[in-house]
Amino acid sequence: MEKLSDNLKLSGKVRVIVRDAKTNGVIEQQEIKNLIVNVGKYQICDLMIGANTNSFTHCGVGSSNQAPSLSDTDLISPIGSRKQYSDRFRTNNIATFSFFFASNDNNGIWRECGLFNAQSGGVMLARALFSSEIVKDSSKTVTIEWDIQVG
Repeated sequence: MEKLSDNLKLSGKVRVIVRDAKTNGVIEQQEIKNLIVNVGKYQICDLMIGANTNSFTHCGVGSSNQAPSLSDTDLISPIGSRKQYSDRFRTNNIATFSFFFASNDNNGIWRECGLFNAQSGGVMLARALFSSEIVKDSSKTVTIEWDIQVG
């Protein structure tokens, strides 16, 4: 008998667009990979069996440049409050979450970001380091678009 298999994987990437708050002109763009962490995988399983119905809704940023680890449960050095999505949708097997940080939101030196299912506490699905730090101040806005691919 032929053995059938299908390996289901989660992977993701983060697009970051930094804009001038006055002109809306693009200052910087980055596209980075993320790490899907263990607690995020457990949350996906809980969603599938209905044990928990809290889907992913928030993005946090922080100042740590510590490499992401499978055992991470939060950002290492959070800056400000997590932002709720401004949009989220599915295209085929990719879930996209979009977050907008206004000029006065989360100002500081950004080196990390995470995707969460709550404004505080909750479960982190993924964590990523920016390819270069972002100096976020009141002269800038930032859009973070997070793609999670199931495949």
